[in-house]
Amino acid sequence: MIKNGIYRNYQKDIKEFERLYRDFLEGRAFESDFKNFRLTNGIYGQRQKDFYMVRIKIPAGVLTPQQIYEIADIGDEFSNGVAHITTRQDIQYHWVKLENISQIIKRINEIGLTTKDACGNTLRNITASYLSGVCPDEIIEVGRVAQKITELLIGKYENLPRKFKIGFACCEKHSFLVPFNDIGFLPVLYEGRPAFRAFLGGGLGDRPKYPYEYPEIVRLEELILFIRSVMDLFDKHGDRKNKRHNRLKFLIQKIGIDEFLRLLKEQIEENKNIYPQFDCDAVYVETGKVDNPLPKAVDEDMDLWLKTNLIPQKQKDLFVVLVKLHLGNITTGKLREIGKIAEELSLSVRTTQDQNIAFVNVHRNSIQELYNLLKNAGLSEYGASTFLDITACPGSETCSLGITSSRDLSRAIYEKLPKDRETVEKLKGITIKISGCPNSCAHHHVASIGLHGIAVKENDTLIPAYVLHIGGNGSINREKIGYTGLKIPAKNVPEAVLELLRFYLKNSKDGESFEDFVERVEPENIFKHLEKYRKLQEGVDYQFDWGSDKQFSLEDLGTGECAGIIADRVEEALKEGERLLKQAETHLEKGQPEDAAVHVEKAVDIISSGLLIPFGVKAEGKDAREKFIEQIIGRKLVNERFLRLIDNQIKDYYELVQEGKEFYKESKEAYLRLRRETEEKKDKKEEKARKEFLDLRGVECPFNYVKAKYKLREMDIGSILVITIDGEESIRSVPQSLRDDGHEIIDIQETGDGVYNVIVRKR
Repeated sequence: MIKNGIYRNYQKDIKEFERLYRDFLEGRAFESDFKNFRLTNGIYGQRQKDFYMVRIKIPAGVLTPQQIYEIADIGDEFSNGVAHITTRQDIQYHWVKLENISQIIKRINEIGLTTKDACGNTLRNITASYLSGVCPDEIIEVGRVAQKITELLIGKYENLPRKFKIGFACCEKHSFLVPFNDIGFLPVLYEGRPAFRAFLGGGLGDRPKYPYEYPEIVRLEELILFIRSVMDLFDKHGDRKNKRHNRLKFLIQKIGIDEFLRLLKEQIEENKNIYPQFDCDAVYVETGKVDNPLPKAVDEDMDLWLKTNLIPQKQKDLFVVLVKLHLGNITTGKLREIGKIAEELSLSVRTTQDQNIAFVNVHRNSIQELYNLLKNAGLSEYGASTFLDITACPGSETCSLGITSSRDLSRAIYEKLPKDRETVEKLKGITIKISGCPNSCAHHHVASIGLHGIAVKENDTLIPAYVLHIGGNGSINREKIGYTGLKIPAKNVPEAVLELLRFYLKNSKDGESFEDFVERVEPENIFKHLEKYRKLQEGVDYQFDWGSDKQFSLEDLGTGECAGIIADRVEEALKEGERLLKQAETHLEKGQPEDAAVHVEKAVDIISSGLLIPFGVKAEGKDAREKFIEQIIGRKLVNERFLRLIDNQIKDYYELVQEGKEFYKESKEAYLRLRRETEEKKDKKEEKARKEFLDLRGVECPFNYVKAKYKLREMDIGSILVITIDGEESIRSVPQSLRDDGHEIIDIQETGDGVYNVIVRKR
């Protein structure tokens, strides 16, 4: 039974998922058909075969304790017990098997959330500032606006040219990343009522774009009309063929902002009588400052925690408390503690866009109790949303496009960062964000200090390195794509970042932000000051990336992504061939045999070209037909009876269309058979995965974890590692750390005398 569900048709989707999954397994459905459906339902493929990621949509990041408990239970039952909070306020789990998806979707929808439209070419989760309703400068409760729009538009856009993102800021000060959405909204007062400034076509990725501000104010009641008109326009004119040019920002760039606004005006006029006025119960609030000083601390750690993790609300004696998470990860056990604390102290919980958790409406008198509860749960680390809260994408650890190990670099940088009270207070406004490739998954373009991974050649050796970006900012009032400069070997980056912070502390003026400092001193001078970090130092193993004991290589870069693209291209060709043959049949029925023949000719060309792709053969037209005879019929994948069709020997129009249909059918079967054989070969390879043993008795934390991590990196996916460790601290930390890395803890066995065997399957 649905309990305040935002998506009402989930049971229908579950049935369709089960049907497509069954047909896919039995070789009756294209992988692309199954993939497209599961993506629109929040199920994303992992690099590792047979495992998937499930993304739970959290509109505006708002959660109840009951939802938190169920999300934690799902993580324990179907995943590896580690939840990940995304930069769009979603929660996702990795290491999920497809046979459990239906059950997960059902349970998520029954707690009022959904996985619908969390992935794929859909309207993604609509974000809103976690300070909505409590920010002193907010005009209207944008969190409720985002939730209401989600309820109205869920499932309405599922075949867009590319994903579409919308974000709401509560005010200019708290508007980070909002202008870099497809549509970003900032509330304003217009004629005495809440309305919005709108920003169009912003985005990051490997080619970041500033947004265009819509020249008119969008009234609250016009929100749905405006949003749907922009999306309808994108749906009509977006590039569906070139995946590198199919976001809204590229459409605007292609036709120009003036033409885009002209078309948008026409679209709004066309939609006026289709979409009703937007009606929302969001609270309109008069802005105003409230004197709300921070509580007093009992020790220095708590004092720093208060200064970095507490934000005064506009409501007197109430505060927002941030829980800092490492790279957005939280174990299901700690997630339950969040739910229990919220329930016990009657607090609201929200996920944040910087991958943390926020408690809202914490009373001054409850601060000490909350701090103690968080400390007992291991969740009281200070420095949330500061330079100590580094954002890093997975990089080469799990991403097929990752060049460098960005997470391991973030750990190396964090170890060197100053953590004393005075320095933390001076640097807390600085952000550090690291991406493992030029794509801006970690938002390095709009960080104070951003880094993206590359490979460079030094002395004929390929080494991991990073490009340094400085002075970026993602807020509406200060939007700035950072200056790009120095290329620094990965092993020199932590020292370079530390020196950059020292340089700022030494040369900045009182109260001068890092971004203003970069502008005043000028980027060229800052890069010149750091020039020495470009050079290789003796005694440093630059050919090894952070966290790796294997020589740096790009051999497997892009493997998973390219394989997916090949499958998509083959299936697209076969589908287009089928469409043309259906048109040929229609022409024949209408007494237009010549038109039917033309469509059959095109279909044979396209199908021939598509089926050659897995064999690395690129050919079109007559050349494709010749290569098809050689590569496909020559391998006996398709019957040689179709030589007459391929050689244009069939003169009877009816026979031509029927033979074309049979050609498509057999070509499809040949492709599906090839796909199954490829999967079987992969399965046999995985069966050879070995079982190894690692004795770490006497090795103290954290070195035992590091040794286990390195050992697992040498092993094949699916292999079993039996680790022998001793000590209570080790048995508490090592299994959990390996779980956080994504590996499966199969069992923990006590052998006596404080010695344990931890059985791990590499993922």
